[in-house]
Amino acid sequence: MKLSRAALLLSTLAFIVALIWVAVTAGDQVPAHFDGSGQVDRMDSKLSFLLTMGGIGFAIIGLFASIGWWFPKVPGSMVNLPSRTMHEYWTAAENRPELNRKMAEDLEWIGAATALLFAWITGVAGATTGDSVGVWVLAVPTALYLLAVLGYVVFVVKGGRYRVSKN
Repeated sequence: MKLSRAALLLSTLAFIVALIWVAVTAGDQVPAHFDGSGQVDRMDSKLSFLLTMGGIGFAIIGLFASIGWWFPKVPGSMVNLPSRTMHEYWTAAENRPELNRKMAEDLEWIGAATALLFAWITGVAGATTGDSVGVWVLAVPTALYLLAVLGYVVFVVKGGRYRVSKN
């Protein structure tokens, strides 16, 4: 199993554990939204919270997890790459399987980070008993997520991962 796929599976498991933990331990009302200062500005029933977080989370995770299945079906003309040279190289029949593999791997890593952020937010909502949380509890993990994804995208784009082979 690829490391990226294992990371996605483990982070999805963390999200599932967070949902189960909220289902078992949270009260009847769960904070469903926090404002920028950490104040709870909307409460939902536990069931509504779990269905919403689970539904959105699994839909997004499913999109990341299934790219290896659906991306190869996307016509080459619909694949957007930074230059015409890259597009011609990566969408050529002999190189397309490698593009499909790399895209799936890259999006699995981003999906793993996304599932961990969902798990964290679910856990924070389930653990919140007052009317607010410290702003760092949500801001720091979100900022770290954004920096990690941005860093990975820069690595992919500028690091030569999709560089055209000279051979």
